[in-house]
Amino acid sequence: MFLPTSRHEMQKQGIEQCDVVIVTPDAYVDHPSFAMAILGRFLEKQGYKVGILSQPDWKNPESFLELGVPRIAFAVSGGQADSMVINYTAKKIPRKEDRFCEDGNPYFSKKGEGKKYRIRPDRTVAVYCNQIKTACRDVPIIIGGIEASLRRIAHYDFWSDKIRRTVLLDSKADILIYGMGEYPLLETVQNLENGIPPEMIRVPNTAIICRKSGNYENVENAVILPSFKEVEDSKDKFAEAWRLFEKNDDRNVLIQKYDTRYYVQQPKRQATQEELDYIYDLRFERRPHPKYQRIPAFDMIETSVTSHRGCFGDCSFCAISAHQGKEIVSRSRDSILKEIKAISGMKNFRGTITDIGGPTANMYGSKCASGGCITHDCLKSGEGCKNLVPGTKEYLSILDEALKIRNVKRIQINSGIRYEQCILNDSAIESILGKYISGRMKIAPESGSDKVLKLMNKPSTKIFEGFYKRFTGIRKKSGLKCILTPYLITGHPGEGEKEILETSEFLKRFGLSGAQSQIFTPTPMTRSTAMYYLGYDPVTGQKTESEKDRKKLEKRKTYLLNRS
Repeated sequence: MFLPTSRHEMQKQGIEQCDVVIVTPDAYVDHPSFAMAILGRFLEKQGYKVGILSQPDWKNPESFLELGVPRIAFAVSGGQADSMVINYTAKKIPRKEDRFCEDGNPYFSKKGEGKKYRIRPDRTVAVYCNQIKTACRDVPIIIGGIEASLRRIAHYDFWSDKIRRTVLLDSKADILIYGMGEYPLLETVQNLENGIPPEMIRVPNTAIICRKSGNYENVENAVILPSFKEVEDSKDKFAEAWRLFEKNDDRNVLIQKYDTRYYVQQPKRQATQEELDYIYDLRFERRPHPKYQRIPAFDMIETSVTSHRGCFGDCSFCAISAHQGKEIVSRSRDSILKEIKAISGMKNFRGTITDIGGPTANMYGSKCASGGCITHDCLKSGEGCKNLVPGTKEYLSILDEALKIRNVKRIQINSGIRYEQCILNDSAIESILGKYISGRMKIAPESGSDKVLKLMNKPSTKIFEGFYKRFTGIRKKSGLKCILTPYLITGHPGEGEKEILETSEFLKRFGLSGAQSQIFTPTPMTRSTAMYYLGYDPVTGQKTESEKDRKKLEKRKTYLLNRS
């Protein structure tokens, strides 16, 4: 049975009033790869009555009351990704497809039918919350998900080309949850249920707006960011705020002033393996709600399994570490295999598990021998930190065990794979090539210019060369016919014509064909976005000019693709 999405479904399940209504611009897919499903099922398991308000008509405030007024709170998300990234290409052209909508159609009406506007509004979180406030002012609103998480402090917004305030103010929401939100959401809901006002809630991974900063400045190790006005008026103050935010890594209370108000953020709380196992052991239908026909995003992950969260790669352009964190939290072997057994017993299972992974597949089980560093520079320019304990052997053992499960004929790895030797040794390469990929191994050098790679915080071409020699040697020895398919980013800050030529020569030198490439899109709060806005690296001060003519960037992309 699905979580209710209408009054009719509420009645069928004997629910008069929902405790929490989760509002999302994505089609409701009851699968553990979709946030609305995980959060809804998690709250349901704790005894709460949860409704899913999927894709409300955001131009009509009353549509947000389709499930009635919740007893405790609305929980609003911008969806599986930032709405601006989903709605627009790197050239700021509206996309014609939204993979989280039925049949990929991003509009409420079908082609040739009446009024046409997007299902997912730009800056979804702010739009949804403001409409909810119009229709129902007195019920608290909790915001979360990646859009809220990455826009939680003053940030540069590529699409408007300006510094924007925290989304908490723009949305007029009561409380924000950043990062992975199951346990923070539960604790927040419990606080609200017990009558604690949002401004008094002190839950890990949450942030609020205060009229007064109170005694926060006196909290031990509290981090005070430059104010919004300072950040808006001065690029150097923006850089300072970014450095302080990054260095803090959500370990201490964070404060930023806005006019007479203050953004106050609590430190993060990392889930344990036991808690992660509990979350993924929840009951899911593992399919879209029956009111939908086909959801393209579901097709990709129908039989995929999440093995862990977090990524210590810390690529400058990637938002994963700012959302999921840099520490790896892995599920237990038993938990992963239990889920695969459940999938293999499903009526329509065709024998293939399409992925067992996370942000980076072969970071499963990785840990720090010293207990955890502040910097999380685990890969150390490709050589690897002496304290890094890779979990590669355990990960491959789980894949091998999964292949023995009844009805499972094939296991694929579709998550990213890091090729540094410290987490991908020769035996791992041989095992992956022989069993878990089909003909092509997708790798992400991102660039062939050492200057750009350093700015990306990616390993140098020398590290790739070492991997390539190992790869070709193993391929020759085993007789496998696998080839490498590179993934590239063009237009990253610091890249000019010289660096494009270096990347072209890189592709030619290693005989890399079938390259996939995208134009760099500055997303909120990443180091690369700060470089794009500032014109220099906020960490080193190195000048980083960026090509901002999107037509020229498209030519660069086409040039590289033609060279591969």
